Amino acid sequence: MILYFLLLCLIFFLIIEIATVMFKLTGLSEEKSRFQVISLLTSSGFTTKESELITQHPSRRKLAQYVMIIGYIGYLTGISFLINIIRTSLSAENILILLGFFIVALFLLKNKIFLRILDNLIEKIILTKPFKSPHKMYKLINRAKGYGVFNITLDEDSPLIGIPLMNSNLKPHKIIILNIDKGNLFIGFPKRDYILENGDNLLLYGKVEEVTKVFNLK
Repeated sequence: MILYFLLLCLIFFLIIEIATVMFKLTGLSEEKSRFQVISLLTSSGFTTKESELITQHPSRRKLAQYVMIIGYIGYLTGISFLINIIRTSLSAENILILLGFFIVALFLLKNKIFLRILDNLIEKIILTKPFKSPHKMYKLINRAKGYGVFNITLDEDSPLIGIPLMNSNLKPHKIIILNIDKGNLFIGFPKRDYILENGDNLLLYGKVEEVTKVFNLK
């Protein structure tokens, strides 16, 4: 029973890192990503002002829903295992095993080198083609007389990555970027020398036909 409990804990820790990496890929900083993931999984602390970074971002909001469901299921399962351990197999040896496991786990979770290697590995796996979504992340917020307000998240395949706004060729297509949400930074009416980055969440206005063509939206 105790081995199943330890396996559940390992899976739980792995889920924390996977979800952290996925939030980072949306433009959120690592520190804020990990805090919000732990808050979601444990149902505690998610009332901070930083939670708006999640609730106001469509991709993060959807991801947060899955994390909360997993956390709820994991919480109930873990409590069930723990109660069974206390009832049937609580001994000095098992207590030492549990303490040793959590000490090692705490050491690894505070080891930045270990976390960096693990996160890089998870990121490479997530970004492999079988796991990549075939659909671009975007939403047409409002549409009127052929013009619309779009919310678009740039992915690594976008030709705009690494290009300053002045050279993005958006203005000739009558596309205006209203703001950029980077997760840990919000930029209203970005300057012409701003360089677009992977994960930038753009709020833009333009002719629907032009936006669809320029950003290759379906």
